[in-house]
Amino acid sequence: MKAFEFYMPAHMYCGKDCILENKEVFRSFGKKALIVTGRQSAKVNGAQADIVTALESVGKEWVLFDEIEENPSVETVVRAAEIGKAENVDFVIGIGGGSPMDAAKAIACLVANPEKDSSILFGEPAPHLPVIAVPTTAGTGSETTQFSIVTLHEKRTKSSIAQKIFADASFLDAKYMEKLSSSTTNNTAIDALTHLIEAYLSAKANFFSDKIVEIGLDIFQECMEALQERKYSFEIREKLMMASTIAGIAIAQAGTSLPHAMGYFLTYEKNIPHGRANGILTQAYMELFSDKTKVNKILKHLKMESLEELGEYLKKALDEREEFTMEDVRYYTEEVMKNKAKLASYPYALEAKDLEEVYKKSLLMP
Repeated sequence: MKAFEFYMPAHMYCGKDCILENKEVFRSFGKKALIVTGRQSAKVNGAQADIVTALESVGKEWVLFDEIEENPSVETVVRAAEIGKAENVDFVIGIGGGSPMDAAKAIACLVANPEKDSSILFGEPAPHLPVIAVPTTAGTGSETTQFSIVTLHEKRTKSSIAQKIFADASFLDAKYMEKLSSSTTNNTAIDALTHLIEAYLSAKANFFSDKIVEIGLDIFQECMEALQERKYSFEIREKLMMASTIAGIAIAQAGTSLPHAMGYFLTYEKNIPHGRANGILTQAYMELFSDKTKVNKILKHLKMESLEELGEYLKKALDEREEFTMEDVRYYTEEVMKNKAKLASYPYALEAKDLEEVYKKSLLMP
């Protein structure tokens, strides 16, 4: 067995009404929270109200920033941080999908370093305020990862910040997912699946991360029929949340790989939701592996016979198509080849023609 390191500091509270049932947890944080979320979903699903009730019940003040867009930009993160500084907040709560939770981490760093500009996000390790995460979708896994993904408009893509920030506490309650649309449910669920697949096939995978992925794949498999039929019981919602969180634990150790790096351009250029972008690329990515030992193990856990069967399932679960050109493929390939960190997560040497082939199979073929 090769040597490896495993680190997972996030304290998770799971189950229906877990925020209110564990409101005393908030006593151990600061005096005033910055609640970071989008404009509507956290209000509609009740998560924001539960957080406010919990905070006020233990005497904590709070201020709201509810302008996080999908795929939040550095500019939005900076604007939120300025409010946090002005209000003297001393901890940050992210409520929502990956966008608010990731943004909360970046904001926590900026508020903790008021004399620095946004370049600190991509610099040497720096202090940050405590972070609490409340996922309301099942896909990103940000509640158990150290990653924060932001949009870089000047580079026409998305990127992880350099700061590694785990949530100090995460509250996992599937009731916040009950009003999600089928498209959001499926897109985020496929994101979780790609986290599991990419972590398992990563050059950074280890004994623990592999076993964690296998558990996650088994749970995800139990949800596959529901995703295809667009029928979700509360039990299925809970299983999807567990699969997503488990996938987060796995990528916290092994990282994501090519579908994420390649999918960022589909999201930025074509406005394709992140999870669906990854799913579009997954079959062709898995076909890259000449040694199919671990690929076949993934298929076994998903109870599938072939990559073609997996590809057909993903098409049915995602159920949309966009138009791409060969010019798009060449541009995306050229840009991804610059991402040395993601290329290094693939266990063999890659050339531009390999990435171009993945894009061609995924985007140009029927």
